[in-house]
Amino acid sequence: MTDEARSLVFEAPTWGWIGLIASAQGLRVLSLPRQTEQAAWQALGRRHREATLAPNDPLLCEAARQVKAFLAGALREFSLVLDLRGHTAFELAVWNTIRRIPYSQTRTYSWVADQVGGGRGAAQAVGAAVGANPIPIVIPCHRVIGADGSLHGFAGGLQMKARLLALESGQGHFDVAMAQE
Repeated sequence: MTDEARSLVFEAPTWGWIGLIASAQGLRVLSLPRQTEQAAWQALGRRHREATLAPNDPLLCEAARQVKAFLAGALREFSLVLDLRGHTAFELAVWNTIRRIPYSQTRTYSWVADQVGGGRGAAQAVGAAVGANPIPIVIPCHRVIGADGSLHGFAGGLQMKARLLALESGQGHFDVAMAQE
């Protein structure tokens, strides 16, 4: 992070505390919901110590507003400027593909691999790129599932992944049998 980085931690009702870091170019980091404000700061790690606390920053406030609206079921698509500098071309390709997965739908790691030109054999590399996603929820990596329809790896844990998928399904639970390839 540079001296231009700004940070904010906010509470999303029924979800918990979420941390954000932005630069002048856009949103750089989103930490998944944590039980306490302190845990949200800890989830941001050393990056937050290099950022200025900015509770009134327009970009951070808009990001917090959109994330809260999404988690309340009132927003389906984010309109935030992202700053993804410093990541590999492969990661960027994977994240751009994931951003195109429609709300309430899922795709497999191998499907994402096919879309980025890596073929089904690149599913593990896609998994690593998904795991490196610095802005989960906004870049909806929770929509990527295993080829057998099961939930695999998620920074916030599989319960959080299932909860996000349930939110999007509108049914209060996620039925993996309904996952679409």
